[in-house]
Amino acid sequence: MLKTSLEIICCPYCKGEVRFVGEEKDDEIVKGVLECLKCRRQYLIKDGIPDFRIRECYGMRNIIQKALYDVYAPYYDLVEERFARRMGFSEEKIRSKLVSTMRIREGDNVLEVCIGTGGNIPYYRKYTSGLIVGIDISDKMLKMCREKVRKYNWGSVELMLGCAEYLPFKDSMFDRVLIGGAISWFTNPRKAVEEAVRVVKRNSIVVIYDQVSRIDLILQRDKMVLNSIPRSAVILNFRYLFDKHFYVIGLRKK
Repeated sequence: MLKTSLEIICCPYCKGEVRFVGEEKDDEIVKGVLECLKCRRQYLIKDGIPDFRIRECYGMRNIIQKALYDVYAPYYDLVEERFARRMGFSEEKIRSKLVSTMRIREGDNVLEVCIGTGGNIPYYRKYTSGLIVGIDISDKMLKMCREKVRKYNWGSVELMLGCAEYLPFKDSMFDRVLIGGAISWFTNPRKAVEEAVRVVKRNSIVVIYDQVSRIDLILQRDKMVLNSIPRSAVILNFRYLFDKHFYVIGLRKK
């Protein structure tokens, strides 16, 4: 974790300022504790990754999702690629199209909520050299992501453990935010969207996406997230991709 990243983070619970105590090496934080100066909650940093998962993150649906993705992590990339090919497209096409909807500009700082194994990172880099921050509730998924960051030497990438409903970032810190990862199955989708809008800058963009099954279309689960859009944002578009296997919602913060 870069020392400069302390400028953008806060307590995920009360949004208070945090103080770091621990071990540093050059410009990086290796391990230690982040303590909230307001509510006094503490967050451990291990191997450069801060853990912002508070007990409020662990509603039943989030617990189930974390457990599933912890098991799924080692097979995620392979299975998702095979699924895409079976459906008639590729992971590369999916990610390229998805990231293009974010309208990223050079210098933009990007946050991905539920970053998983980090498959979108190289596509962000096609547009910006700015900071990329990824957060995920699954230890195993984030471990896979960190291995990729090191293997491919992706610079200016920060990874953090946490949940979508309680983001550990100050207001208006990012130019673009992407949030997905089965959002309709989050414990509190409405709060997750509110948090994504909170941390993006004014007049900037939040993109929400998810996979869609035929049952989801029949039950209109793909439209449920539309009821979670806060008044602080306006809907730019709602579209389907790849024969309705995915939906994408674009928001702009007022």
